Amino acid sequence: MESFKNNAKDFFYHLTHFTAKQFFMMIIGNLILALGLAMFTNAALGNHTFHTMVYALSGLIRGDASLYGTLYWIINIILFIIVMFLDRKYIGLGSIVNMLLLGYVITFFSNLLAKIGLDYRTADTYLIEFLGLKSIGQLVFEFLATVFLSLGISVYVAGGLGSAPYDALPLIMQKHGIKNFAVARVICDLTCCLITLLFQLLMGFANAPVESRIGLGSIVTAFCTGPFVRFFHHNFIRKIK
Repeated sequence: MESFKNNAKDFFYHLTHFTAKQFFMMIIGNLILALGLAMFTNAALGNHTFHTMVYALSGLIRGDASLYGTLYWIINIILFIIVMFLDRKYIGLGSIVNMLLLGYVITFFSNLLAKIGLDYRTADTYLIEFLGLKSIGQLVFEFLATVFLSLGISVYVAGGLGSAPYDALPLIMQKHGIKNFAVARVICDLTCCLITLLFQLLMGFANAPVESRIGLGSIVTAFCTGPFVRFFHHNFIRKIK
């Protein structure tokens, strides 16, 4: 408990002590991250693994996606407290900005992309029904979404003002036995996929909210985000820190 109190004091101190460069990297990183997540939504090939899991839990409790917003907050607060106990340095102003504002920015980018015609949710034909693939352009869009997602995470975490609690988990795992960040991130994302499948099994796959269904995008996210974040950090981001 004493460790948590010390971490809390350290957290509140760092909320107001940061450089302009750190603040800039945090804002830019979150904007890039939000764009990537908006592209995932509009690609309609399956959501980011963590968000998919939250949608599935909403479906299990309520039968639809209506509890997503509430459950997203609850789960993030739980993870926030866990990360505060384990390692406070991963929690800061960036964590607060991410938790409070990211959803609104994702919605803004999603609507903006839809206005310029980059929204595959409205397409009505399928080339590959099982994967939900409607065009090669959709697949390219999904890949670019993963690139932006990974780059955004790399930039805002490198700013040193904290990260979203979920993004902090693989960083903490690195310090406790799993040395490779990419492997740690893949484990986190695959765990979300497995939990999502469990929730869907309990409620019946046919009854699961559409937003909670694991698609090609979820699989791409699970296996590519970690390696991509590591690539961007080692080859670009750490050179400008």
